[in-house]
Amino acid sequence: MELLEGIKQLTKDNGAIKNLRDLLIMTNFTDENLEQLFTFRQNVQQGGKLGWTGEMSEVGWAGAPCNPEYRTPTISAAEKQWDLGDWSMPLKWCYEEFMNTMAEYALKTGTDIHDLTGTDIMDVLIYPALDEAMKRMYMRFIWFGDKNTQEGDITAGLDVELFKPTDGLFKQLFAIGAANQTQRVNIAANQESTMAAQMSAIKQQGVAIGIFESLLENADPRIASMDGAALFVTKSLADALTKDLKREYKEILTWEQVFNGIKVTEFDGVKVYALSVWDRMIQRYQNNGTVLNLPHRAVFASPKQIFVGSPANSIISDLDIWFNKDERVVKAYAAGRLGTLIGVDNLFQLAY
Repeated sequence: MELLEGIKQLTKDNGAIKNLRDLLIMTNFTDENLEQLFTFRQNVQQGGKLGWTGEMSEVGWAGAPCNPEYRTPTISAAEKQWDLGDWSMPLKWCYEEFMNTMAEYALKTGTDIHDLTGTDIMDVLIYPALDEAMKRMYMRFIWFGDKNTQEGDITAGLDVELFKPTDGLFKQLFAIGAANQTQRVNIAANQESTMAAQMSAIKQQGVAIGIFESLLENADPRIASMDGAALFVTKSLADALTKDLKREYKEILTWEQVFNGIKVTEFDGVKVYALSVWDRMIQRYQNNGTVLNLPHRAVFASPKQIFVGSPANSIISDLDIWFNKDERVVKAYAAGRLGTLIGVDNLFQLAY
């Protein structure tokens, strides 16, 4: 496990750390608030319908005669079907993994040495790391999931089962962009032949500003009026916009840190959320060693049109952690069902 491999690099003999409470997290990433980006639906069942109504057809005609002709206006309606997937998280830890590391100081003694519960190893090291890992797991399922994931679709060496519980939101959004090119702004930098070129091209003069302006100009006007409507973008695209505005107009774009790591600002009166978690996951999961898969992305939409559903009452499943006396290891287990849905297809404008 990555956690254990990292701990093994910190030996107890170097005198640097004697207490786990002195351990600082070396990669201090703060994951975004899960429900800031979508609407969660609880008590969802497999095959259940998500339906909604839209606008009424036009009413009001010229003249005011006697015995008028009465007409029945239409109201647009649509529905989509939930397709839920199962996931589980069975984990275990043996005390031997922590021997000859700085974590050895936190082990119990004697017969109880196997039991990590109630120690700093669990409370200070494993619990916080597991909490962050579960948040990443949900974000991976929700945004990057694909039931048809095959080797070659993701970074070499990754387990394809990490992505198969459900079809994520990006898969559905890309299908919308492919079906209706007017809803997509093409980002040429994504097509460069190396990662360095992909990152350099997005920072060229006028590129980022042009992408953001095209997104807003070509979008369905209804999007901007919806509750919570915003531009949700990769950090790479947000950074490029900041640089472009400063270079072109001497405008300093101020980003505010909110909601556990989301950075927010405004462009042309529209909120922009920079989601570094997307960048990290693209780099980790969709990297073939030469290029990244669409490293620059943007979604202009309302979270009221982006749905995540589960049969449970909460998106975060309960986590069981216990000491197994027969096997003399600590185990953790969580499981659940999850699905995602895009609302009205027309109410999205994409850039990738």
